[in-house]
Amino acid sequence: MKIEFIKDESTKTVKVKVNGEKYGELIFDTDQDAWVLWPEKIDDGITYYDDLQETMDQIKFELEHADD
Repeated sequence: MKIEFIKDESTKTVKVKVNGEKYGELIFDTDQDAWVLWPEKIDDGITYYDDLQETMDQIKFELEHADD
């Protein structure tokens, strides 16, 4: 499984791709002071951490272990 995080400095978002296909988008929520993942397949956000690297590491871990 190939997981990519593509930062867009102009919109301050991070696109998340899995195996070359768009999985979702990370957007920083200033109200929660945390990064929120908005997956393409569900209409709800998943809140993570205020640290982007920690958030990306956690998402990568969850995706890699989703079938365990």
